[in-house]
Amino acid sequence: MADLSSFVAILEHDPDDAQALEALTQAARSAPSDQRATRLAAARKSLAAKGRPDAVVALLDVELAATPDGGRKADLLIEKGMALDGELLDVPGARAAFQQALELRKGDGMATEALEDLGLSEKNWQKFAAKYLQEATASTDRSLATALLVSAAECFVRFQPEAIEAEAHLRKALDVDPKNGKAAFHLARLLRRSQRWDELGKLLADRAERAATSEEKVAALIGLYELARGPLGDPPRAEQSIRRVLALDPAHPRALRIVTDAAAAANDWPAVVAAYQAALKARRDGDELGMLLQISMVLWKHLGDLDGAEQYFQRIRKVEPAHPAALDFYRAYYTAKGETAKLMTMLKAAEKGGGRPRNESGEHKSLSIEIAQLAEQQNNPEKAIEAWKQHLRQDPTSAQARGSLARLYRKTEKWNALLDLMKDEIERLPEGDIAGRVAKMFDVIEIYRDRLRLDVMVINTYNAILKLDSDNVRATDELAAKYRTLGRWNDLIAILTRKAEAPNVPDGERVKLLREVADLWSERFGNFANAIKPLERIAELAPSDVDAVSKLKEIYTKRRQWRQLIDLLGKEATTLPPAERRAKQSEMARLAAERLGDSRLAIEIHNKVLGEAGNTDVGDTLAALATLYDREKLMAGNVLMGPAIVTEMDSTTVLLPGFRGDIDDYGNILIRPGS
Repeated sequence: MADLSSFVAILEHDPDDAQALEALTQAARSAPSDQRATRLAAARKSLAAKGRPDAVVALLDVELAATPDGGRKADLLIEKGMALDGELLDVPGARAAFQQALELRKGDGMATEALEDLGLSEKNWQKFAAKYLQEATASTDRSLATALLVSAAECFVRFQPEAIEAEAHLRKALDVDPKNGKAAFHLARLLRRSQRWDELGKLLADRAERAATSEEKVAALIGLYELARGPLGDPPRAEQSIRRVLALDPAHPRALRIVTDAAAAANDWPAVVAAYQAALKARRDGDELGMLLQISMVLWKHLGDLDGAEQYFQRIRKVEPAHPAALDFYRAYYTAKGETAKLMTMLKAAEKGGGRPRNESGEHKSLSIEIAQLAEQQNNPEKAIEAWKQHLRQDPTSAQARGSLARLYRKTEKWNALLDLMKDEIERLPEGDIAGRVAKMFDVIEIYRDRLRLDVMVINTYNAILKLDSDNVRATDELAAKYRTLGRWNDLIAILTRKAEAPNVPDGERVKLLREVADLWSERFGNFANAIKPLERIAELAPSDVDAVSKLKEIYTKRRQWRQLIDLLGKEATTLPPAERRAKQSEMARLAAERLGDSRLAIEIHNKVLGEAGNTDVGDTLAALATLYDREKLMAGNVLMGPAIVTEMDSTTVLLPGFRGDIDDYGNILIRPGS
C-alpha cells in the first residue's frame, strides 16, 4: 500500500510521469482491493478537478488491469466510457467501454442508456453545433461566447474530428479567451494526433505564458520539454523548459529528477545539492525525507563534506531514527572520529525506536547484533550480553545470538545464565530428537560437574538422560563412576544391575558387572544373601569361573544352604574328568546324607555314580549305599553276584539305567547289572 500511495501522489502532482504510471500499474496488482479502489478513486477525483481527464482514464485502466471482479470491472468501464465521451470526446473509445460493460453485466441500465444517448447525439450533433455557433455569434458575454465556441468544437471533435471546423472553433475560442484551458486541451490533442509538432510547440509555449494557473503552466512546460526532446529534437529548448518548471515549482518530482540526473551525469554535484535545497524549501507534505536523503548522500559520497552531510542526516533521523542510510553514515562518521561510544548510543536509540534497517541484500539486520559486536570490541561483555539477549528476544531462533551468549557466559563465568540458555535450547528441540537432546544434556552435566560442583544436579541430569535413552552407555558408565566417587553404594548397585540386565551386553562385560554387584553386597554391606543372585548368574554364564563358584560355595556353606550347594557341586561336576567327577558326586552324596539329612537324595547320587562307573572299582560307593540302605531299613536280602544288591522293591524303588531286577525263590528282588 505504501508504494501504491507514493506513486499515486506523484501522478497527482505530475500526471504526465510515464515512469510513475508504469510503476503504479505494478503496485496496484499487489495492493488490497478495498485500499486500491479507495486510493485510486480519490486520485481520479483530484485529477478531474485539475482538468486532466486523460490522466483519469489512465488511472481507470490501472485499476481495470488489477481488478479480477467482474462487477467492479463493469462499474469502472462505465466510468471510463463517461470520461472518454464527455471529457476526451472519444466516441469510439466510449462506445467500446460501454459495450464491454454490457458483456460483463448483461442488461446494465447505465451502459444501455449511455449507448442510446451516443446514438441520439450522433444523429443530431450537427444541429447542436449550429445552434452553439449561432448563440456564440449573438452573445456579447466573452466567457459565454468562449464556452459556446468550445461546445461547438466538441461536437465536431466527437463525431467529425478531421473536419477543419473542429480546430477552427477551438482556435477562435482561444482568441476570445487565451486562458481557456479546455479549448487549449482539446486543441493540443488534435495537433498531437495529426503530429503537427511545430504548431503544438507554439501552443504549449503560449500556454506556458498565458495559462490561468501555475499548474497549467507547469503542465504545458512539461509537454514542451517532452516535445523538444523528442519530435522537435531541440535539447536546449527542452532544458530551458524543464528549468522553467523548477522556477515555478522547485519541488516538481519529474523536473527535479531530470535536472539532477543531468547534473550528476556531468559530475556537477554542487548543482545537484542546490537543486534539492531549493526543492526542500518549497517542499510539500511528505516530500521532505527524500530530498534530505538526496542532499545528505551527495554531500557525503560525492563531495566528502561529512560535517555538512551530518546536519541533514540529523534531520533524517528525526523523521526516521533507524533510516538505513543515516545509520550507515554515522557508522562511518563516528568510526572516523573514534567515537564508538556515541555510535553505540545512537544505535540503541534507533533500536528503541523500533528500527530494523535493511542491509544491502534487502534482509533485515538487527541493530542489537551491531551493538553487541561494538561492545565486544570495546571489551565490555556486560553490554554485549544485554545486546545479544535483546536480539534473541527479537529472534528466538538466532543461532548467532545463542552462540555468542554461550561464549560470553563462559568468558564471564555466568554459569547459571549459561545453564538457562542451554536448557532453553534443549526445550526448543523436537521431542523426537533424542540424540540432540542427550548431547546438549551432557553439556549441561559438564557445567554442573566441573564449574558449579553440584553433584546432585549432575546425578539428576544423568538420570534425565537415561529416562530419554535407557540404553545410553556413556550416561550409565559416568553415573556409575559418580556413585563410586560419592560412595553411594545402593545407587551404584542399582545402576550396575540394570546395565547387567540390559540386552546386547557381551557375556564377558555382563560377568564383570555381576561380579562387582556381588562384591558390593558382600564387602560393603556384608549382605551375602543379596550377593547370591549375581554370583549364581555368573556361574550360569561362566560355569568354569572359579572365583564366583568358590564364593558361592563359601556363602552356601556359611548360610547352611546345603541343597543349593549340592546343586552347585552338581553343575561343577559336569565339567570335571570322570575320577574327579566321582569324587565331587561323593561329596554331594555326603552333604545330602550328613548335612541335609536326605538319605534318598544321597542314594540317588550314589546310584548315578554306579550307573556311570562301568568297570571302574566303586567299592566305596557300594559301601556307602549299603550304609544308607541299612539306615533306611531297605535291605531285605543278601549281597549276591558281586555288585548286585538284594532288596525289597516298593513304590519308591527306582532302577538306575544299566541294572535289572530279578525275583528269587524266596521272593527277594535281585538288583544286578544288565539290560
